[in-house]
Amino acid sequence: MLRFHAPVATISLWMARIGGLMLVGSAVVITIEILARKAIHIPFSVGTELSSYALAISASWSFSYALLNRAHVRIDVIRNWTPPGIRFGLDVLALGTLGAVALILAWFAWDTVYASWELGARENTSLGTLLVIPQGLWFAGLVWFALVCVEQLGCVAMALMRGDGAAASAIVTTPDVADEIEEALDAADAQPVIPR
Repeated sequence: MLRFHAPVATISLWMARIGGLMLVGSAVVITIEILARKAIHIPFSVGTELSSYALAISASWSFSYALLNRAHVRIDVIRNWTPPGIRFGLDVLALGTLGAVALILAWFAWDTVYASWELGARENTSLGTLLVIPQGLWFAGLVWFALVCVEQLGCVAMALMRGDGAAASAIVTTPDVADEIEEALDAADAQPVIPR
């Protein structure tokens, strides 16, 4: 693996956790907003705006974590019927394509962020949020995702140059049913046994 792989995984994990906390926070704000409207008749309407920002940011911040944990959904109908060499090639192609899509998304997101910055654009709501803030956080997640895709492709290339096909395959191959069963059994074994 490349020497900066562990920091990449740690940063991706923390970004995903922060994204999850944003979603929980937006659920709390929406709940408070609903209760305030129903119980004490206070017109309060920031939950929709904040939750839309939280959803976009948390999604982009979680992409890299999902990639590192091989959790992105693939349609494996054709892939599963191919020999291992072709399957590995398809997996590398999928990772490369995902990286290309991430770069394209980041490129166009930058146009949005830059336009908002130049215009000093604000949301047309009671909060009047400077749009460059949530858009910039969303853009940062997309850039990180693109960098992690490139890093993973670099890890595959380094493993292949070392002649370690198993390590290269472990990076790009999605888990199959046997892998998922083994992971579930390992998780069950790790649970403490409580005597009755």
